[in-house]
Formats: sequence, C-alpha cells, structure tokens
Amino acid sequence: MAFGVKATCRAMHQNNSPIILSFLHKGFSEITDEVVGKSLHAYYIKNLHRLSTFHANTLINMYSKFRKFQAARYVFDEMPHRNEATWNTMISALVRVSLYPDAFLLFGQMRAQGFETSAFAIASLLTGCTASQVMVHQGFQIHGLILKNGFLDNVYAGTALFNFYAGYGFHSCARGLFDRMPEKNVVSWTSLMVSYSDQGDFMEVINLFRKMRSEDVDCNQNTFTTVIGSLEDDSLGRQVLGHVIKFGYENDLSVANSLISMFGNSGRVQEACYVFAHMSVHDTISWNSMISAYARNNLYKDSFHCFNLMRCVHENLDSITLSALLSVCGSIDNFLWGAAVHGLVHKLGFDSNSNLLICNTLLGVYADTGRRKEMIKLFEEMPEKDLISWNSLIAGHVQEGEGLDALNVFIKMLQSANHVTFATVLAACSDPAEAEILHALVFTAGLQNNLIVGNALVTMYGRHRMMWKAARVFERMPRWDLVTWNTLIGGYADCEEPDHAIRVFNLMRRQDEATNYITMVHVLSSCAAPSYLLSHGTPLHAYVIRTGYDSDDSVKNSLITMYGKCHDLDSSTRIFDGFVNKDYVSWNAMLATNVHNGHGEEALKRFSEMNKTGVHLDQFSYSAALAAAASLSTLEEGQQLHALTFKFGFDSYQYVMTHITDVYGKCGEINDVLKMLPEPNIRPRVLWNILISAFARQGSFQEAREAFDEMVNTGLKPDHVTFVSLLSACSHGGLVDAGLEYYSLMTRKFGVDVGIEHCVCVIDLLGRSGRLLEAEKFIKNMPVPPNDFVWRSLLAACRIHGNSQLGKQAADHLLESNPSDDSAFVLYSNVCATSGKWDAVHDLRVEMESSNVKKKPACSWIKIKRKITSFAIGDKSHYQSDEIYGKLNELKKMIKETGYVPDTSFALQDIDEEQKEDHLWKHSERLALAYGLIHTPQGSDLQIFKNLRVCGDCHSVFKFISEIERRRIILRDPFRYHHFSDGKCSCGDYW
Repeated sequence: MAFGVKATCRAMHQNNSPIILSFLHKGFSEITDEVVGKSLHAYYIKNLHRLSTFHANTLINMYSKFRKFQAARYVFDEMPHRNEATWNTMISALVRVSLYPDAFLLFGQMRAQGFETSAFAIASLLTGCTASQVMVHQGFQIHGLILKNGFLDNVYAGTALFNFYAGYGFHSCARGLFDRMPEKNVVSWTSLMVSYSDQGDFMEVINLFRKMRSEDVDCNQNTFTTVIGSLEDDSLGRQVLGHVIKFGYENDLSVANSLISMFGNSGRVQEACYVFAHMSVHDTISWNSMISAYARNNLYKDSFHCFNLMRCVHENLDSITLSALLSVCGSIDNFLWGAAVHGLVHKLGFDSNSNLLICNTLLGVYADTGRRKEMIKLFEEMPEKDLISWNSLIAGHVQEGEGLDALNVFIKMLQSANHVTFATVLAACSDPAEAEILHALVFTAGLQNNLIVGNALVTMYGRHRMMWKAARVFERMPRWDLVTWNTLIGGYADCEEPDHAIRVFNLMRRQDEATNYITMVHVLSSCAAPSYLLSHGTPLHAYVIRTGYDSDDSVKNSLITMYGKCHDLDSSTRIFDGFVNKDYVSWNAMLATNVHNGHGEEALKRFSEMNKTGVHLDQFSYSAALAAAASLSTLEEGQQLHALTFKFGFDSYQYVMTHITDVYGKCGEINDVLKMLPEPNIRPRVLWNILISAFARQGSFQEAREAFDEMVNTGLKPDHVTFVSLLSACSHGGLVDAGLEYYSLMTRKFGVDVGIEHCVCVIDLLGRSGRLLEAEKFIKNMPVPPNDFVWRSLLAACRIHGNSQLGKQAADHLLESNPSDDSAFVLYSNVCATSGKWDAVHDLRVEMESSNVKKKPACSWIKIKRKITSFAIGDKSHYQSDEIYGKLNELKKMIKETGYVPDTSFALQDIDEEQKEDHLWKHSERLALAYGLIHTPQGSDLQIFKNLRVCGDCHSVFKFISEIERRRIILRDPFRYHHFSDGKCSCGDYW
C-alpha cells in the first residue's frame, strides 16, 4: 500500500497541472470543473483504493458544490473514519441542496457519537432554517445551543443567527444581535442592510452604510449593490459612486448592474447607458436592467430596441426580461404591444399561467390599464401566489376605486401581510372606522415603526381629515424622511389648515431637513385664502426665489394657483406670462384661477387660445372650461363643450360629466339635468348635490326636498354641500321651519359639521322672513366666527324690512374688516333710503367718494344669435336706443292698462314720484328685455342675465309683460332663476 501511494505521488508530480500538483496539500477543494474532479477521484481510487479523511472531506465538499448530493453522501457513508470536519462538511452539503430536515438529523447523529458542537455546523443549520422559511422553531432551538456553547461572539454563528431573525422578519431582534456583536465584519454589516432594504427602510440602509464607513469597515460588491438599490437622492448617489470607484468595484458585474438600475430609477437614462456601454461583459441581469431603465422612463421604443439587440448578441432570456417588456405595456396606448410580448412568452417556453414573475407583472399591467376583470381572472387561475401577487391585486382594486374589494382581499391574506400590503390597504381605506382597525392591525403585525407604513398612516388620516391623528402618528415615528414631511404638510394643506402647514414647514427648515419641489407645492397650496397672502404667501414666494425653486415648472404652477386663490389675479397672470414654454398644466392652472376669481369669460377665452396654440387639452382643461360656462350660465358654450368632451372621449371621466351636469343645472335646463343623471341607486353624492341645487335655483323647493329624501333613502350620507343647497332652497322658498329643522338634523342625525356657509343660509332664512332678532341672536351663538358673508346677509335682510338700527351694526362690522367694501355702503344706503333717512344716504355717498369706494354698477345682458348685448342703467349708448326706449314706453302703457302700479320705494333716490318711476324704467334688465322683444320672434323664450339682485318693481314688470306678450321669460340674477310665464314667477314672489 505504501508503495502504491509513493507511485501515485510520483505520477501526480509528473503532471504539470497546478490543480494536480496541489492535490496532496489541498485535496479536491480547488477543483472548479466537475469532469476534472470526477476524473481525479477515479484516478485516486484506481491507484490508492482508499482516500484519507482529509481528501474525503474535500471530495464531499466538491460534490456538494456541484450539487451532486448522492455522490457526496456515498463518499460520506463509505468513510471508515470521520472527524468533526467530515460531519460539518456533510451538514453543509445537505443545507446546500435544501435537504434541511436531513441536515438536522445528521447533526443529531453527530452529537450522539460524541463530537463537539461546532460554530460551523451551527451556522450551516441556521442558514437552512432561514432558507426554508418554515423552520422558525428549529432556529429558536439552535439559538439556545449557541447560548449554551458560548458561540454568540463567533462571527460565523453570530452572523447566521442575525440572518435567521432578519429573514423571518424579527427585525428588532436582528438589530439587537447586531448591536451586541463584538466583531462586525462586512458580511454582518451587509446582512443588516439587506434586512432593512427588504422591509423598505432605505433611509436606515444609508445610515448603516455611513456608520460602516466611519468605522473603517471595507465594502464588498454585495454592500454596494444593496446600498445602490436603496438610493433615492442624487447627491447620495454621487457619493456612493465615489466609494465604488475608490474600492475598485466600478467594473464589477453586479455593482454595474445596480448602477444601471439606480440611474434608471432616478430618470438618468443617459448615465445608465454610459455604465452599460463601458461594461466589459453583460449578463442577463445587465440587459434586463437596461430594458427596465427605458421602460420606467416611458422610452418604450428604446426598451424594445434594447430587447431586440439582446436577442442578437445574448441568447439567455429569462422571465425577468419578459416581465420588464410586459411592464412597458402598462398603459392604454401600449396595451396592444402586450399581446405580442404575451405571444413571445409562449414561444420561448415560459408558461404565463405558472411563471410567478410573469403572472405578477401581468397583474400589474391589467391593473394599470383598468382591466379589472382580467386581473381577477388571472389571479384566480394562478397556481402559486406570493405577497407580490396579493399586493398587486389589492393595488388594482385601489386604482379602480374599489376600496371594499381591496379590504376583502387584505382580510384573506392578513397572516402573511407585509409593509407593502399594509401601505396599499391603508391607501384603500375609505371609512374612518376602518382606519382605526387597520391602525390597530399595524401594531399587531409589529410594523408600527416601519417608515413606509408610518407614511401611509399619515396619508390615510390626512385623507379622512383627521389631522390630529396624523400628527400623533408623525410624532411617534422613530424617524422621518422627506416623504413623511411632505405628506404631513400636504395633509394640512388639503384640510385647509395653513397655519399648521407653515408650522411644520418651518420646523422642517429649523431641523435642516432637505426640501424638494413637492414640499413647495404642498406648502404653497395651503395658502388658499386672501387673508394668508401677506402673512404666508408672499414670504413663501420669496423663499422660492431665494432657493431657486422658481425655475421648477411645478412650483410656478403652484404659485399661479396660490395667487389665484388669494384673489391676486394680476400676480398669477404675470407668472403665467413669464413661462417660456407653457404646457397644459400651466394653462389649466390659469384657467382654474380665472374661474375661481369669477372671470369666467376670460377663462373661456384662455381655453380657446390654448386650443389654437396646439397645447394638449386634457380632462382638467375641459372641467375648468365647463366650470366657467356654469359660472356664466352660458348654455350655448356649455353645449359646445359637452359636444367636444363627447367627441374626444372625456365624457368617460366622472368629474367632467359632473361639470357638464352642473352647466345644465345652472343654466336652468332641469330636464337636461334629469336626463343625464344615472339611476338613484348608483348616483354619486356630488350629482345629488347638483340636482338639489338646480331645483333650488329654479324655485322648485318641494322637489329639492324630495330629492334630498330620496338621496338619504338610497343610503348615501349628505355632506357639507348638500345642506348648503338644501338650506338655500328653504331660504329662497320661505320654508323657515323646515330650514331650521334641516339645520338641526345636519349635526344631530348626519354628523356634518356646521360651516360658515350653513350659518349664512340660516341668517338669510330668518332675515328674509323678517325674524331679524332671531337672526341677530343666531349670529351671537354661531359655532364658527362670523365673516363678511354673515354681516352682508343680515344687512340685506335689514334693507328688505327697513331696520336701520340693526343694519348700521351689520354695516359697521363689514367696514371694520374691509373699509373699501362697496356692498356695505350700498346696502346700508338702501336701508336708510327705504326708511326715508336721506341725510344719512347723502353722508354715506360723500364718505364713499372721499374713500374712493366705487359702487359696482348694475349690468344686464342678453344673447341673441350668438351675440351678447349688455346694458347699464339708463344706457343710451346702443345704436337702437331710441327704438328700445320706445318699446319700453309702449310696454309701460300696456301693463298699466292691465293693473300695473309702480312701486317707487325701489327708486332709492330723494326725488319726486314721477322721477322715481322714470328712474325705475331705466333699469338695465328692462332695457335688455325690450331689446330682446324687438329682435326675437313672437312667442319665443327670452333669457336675460343680471349681475345684481333684481328689484321688486322690475320683478312685477316682468310678470305683467310675460302675460301680455305671451312669452316665457327667464331672468337669472346671482342668486337664482326667475321663470316668468302667464303673469306668474316660479319664485312665488319670495326671493
């Protein structure tokens, strides 16, 4: 035997192969080719018959490395003598081929034969527990062995135990182990980073990387791939890139692939292309990363071009390649491409019904393209589902607004839900009660400290207007990122709490937190009232200029909107005109600003200009134009816009159809409104509100109440707007007791908080009916502070009923808040004139002149044959003025013969009765009426608009004229429609 060994050694030394030459000292450990290893094994058996224990151990390791478990087990079983390394190597081999229970069985046999428990075996077994994902209890037992044998400080056993806890989601336990490890190597650091990356806490990954570098621990390629995959900030990306180059990993394949993904995710496709082009070798991951980079940045053709190039030079396609291509098809425009890719999936042998990755991608494509039925069908047919599958299904329901379906899916998979699941479901929550339950479930799942879940909770509570709870979640979060700050500021802005939004923004600046354009958009949107312009709005604009955000189009668009909401239309226009290249978002902001400031005609002109310049018109453009048409009550323009929305397919958007319905409602076309409404059981609340408001404007007060009752019977809960419309209907219809009952039910039965608009309606309700003392008492006990609208409503009621004392108090309040309020002077002047206090009227007019306060002039207009003709009081500028005044004299004579007696109390001037009557016949609405009668066929309807409330005498004149001319006359003032027909008005003489 000794001779055989010596002969074999001489024969092996004669071979010049370095592997053969090192065999005696290193055994099979350095063999990288399976054929060479098997040949050497055969050669050894032929010449020596039996391997030494050392060589047998290395042979077991070699076969396990090539996943030849049977061969490894045969060598192990045939060994006459085994040492500790033999057992450890065999246990490691069993773990490597995923035979985890067999590894534990062998470990038991090893201990039974008296061998010491080694840290190496412990590390192998824990690796198996982690990989199995079903052996958590065995892992706990191994932890006990580690403590018993004092292996906690062993770097291999400690790192394996840490990976076990991180792998099962026990992140706090994993972090505790890491912090107690006396020696942390690059593997430990990287494993902890991977743990935080898996739970979506990318900020902590970056913090760990910084701490690792501060402790002079060198990085490896796994460290860099983990850190690069967690980067969300360009400046940090450049720093990490510097470290990559410093450590010489810029040419490492996995690091380069991660860089391509990072650049692709941040929209820097050119840099991704540069990295890809300078790589010495590309694997399938490289190509997949490049295809995904193009896809994420909407460069769809480039994605397919890259794929075609990949097929020419690189044959190895996988499911990730096809998944990346399918993701390109996640829009309506590109969905047809999906059919071609789907065909390729089958052609290349990937079964789309069983390949989990492709199925998950298809779920996302169906969700993004609104094909919910196909999404559900695919999900039900999938033989295997993972968390991504469930999360994709939930996200698809959320995108389609089916929050209840999303929650039902969540309940089914609650046991396996992760932070992504919770974040998606929290986005679907539409009920405050459900919000509380989901928040409790977050705690039971141990995700209360997860950054992504925390951000989702802040968003959810903000959406439900529960900002005190959003703030509490924010305060209890262990750390915040930029998304957290932006979400909280945005929540306060949406809930119209600008002081809180500014406070959080200032806190953010004091803590030197980085801001971005989203921060500025949110904080600017919080300034939505004129009272906040000087205190918040203009200082924020100065900050925008100082920090350079004024070059960002999104921020500039927000500035347009902010100034518009603060009634500074000039500043909005100046910013808009300063745009070099105006896109549709800028135009839409300007359209909405004009509508908000009551410049409907200018908004329609802007819309026409936008269309002529070739800028893309979207659903928001049409919504703004329709809102402008509704504010002007211009039926013809509304009908044209309706036709355009139908032509270009925007009628499928619910809010566009809502605006169209509102146009018809505000133009008095109640029949068209009724035709457009869906069935009551599927009618959304906003359309019920429009219907109730339309009935109220038409004077159909009983129908408005019936619509409210029908809405409640369908199970819909009325909101703030519903009660404004309902109370307004009661006010204009003289239904005082009913209105007061609705006001009481609003909070007591329906839980709607009292707003200032409701209070104004109640004051108007009491004031019109002459119950002024009750109105005064109501103001004193209001749950919200009174504003200008409250005092103006009370003052208007004092004018109707001639209460100069209370009128003086109301006027004083108005002028205290705004000394240049022309309505305060005019209404109180009318109160004094009605009471015959002409000296007071004179003093008020002198005060107006000295204060340079201009009275808003009365104006009426009529549209005939697409031409608008307007008239002011006593207007003689029209070229047919003689004919118009002649027609008025003719009408005056005719209606006097039928019983008309002028009510000169509405001529609020200190002149004689004949002059007062003459003054009344110069009112602008009468001039518009005469012009309309001259230029329209006998018997046709007339529609006249007035910018101020119609006076009582004009109202009486219109009734008489409708009877003698046998015409239907519609008069629209700022408050309501008056339908005159056969000598009667729809308002019942109460308005």
